[in-house]
Amino acid sequence: MQTISEDEIREKAPRKVFLSHKGANKPLVRKYYHLLKELGFDPWIDEEDMPAGAQLMRSIRQGFKQSCAVVFFITPEFKDEKYLEKEINYAINEQLNRKQFTIITLQFEDEQGNKGLIPEMLEDYVWKTPRTELEAFKEIIKSSPIKVGQTIWKIER
Repeated sequence: MQTISEDEIREKAPRKVFLSHKGANKPLVRKYYHLLKELGFDPWIDEEDMPAGAQLMRSIRQGFKQSCAVVFFITPEFKDEKYLEKEINYAINEQLNRKQFTIITLQFEDEQGNKGLIPEMLEDYVWKTPRTELEAFKEIIKSSPIKVGQTIWKIER
């Protein structure tokens, strides 16, 4: 049996976090994309990671294979249909095949108090209903298999 050192795991393990969402929620998800990037994560979002001409489902599947986690942004607009249904299936498959893959489900409420409906396939997993965007971000960081690194001072330029 071959053993892998902690350094090899840190160096080779995926750092991508797949951000699954409905197109209508793109402005919300972009905020998390930029925050995760700033902290050293490698978030996956369709508009950045799929060039023109890419085969849609193949690109999404590859995004899951390269990721260590998926965040499902469950808003009232999120419906378990078409592409989103496939993404849930991809996520469950990745988690079954890899120990270091986490499914993070966040249920959001709109201004009228309507909550996103948790898809049946995700009901077996713990989900959170954050009250604020900051609380949602905390849940992503806390649930991710990637540990946020130690503080390193920036050198003045």
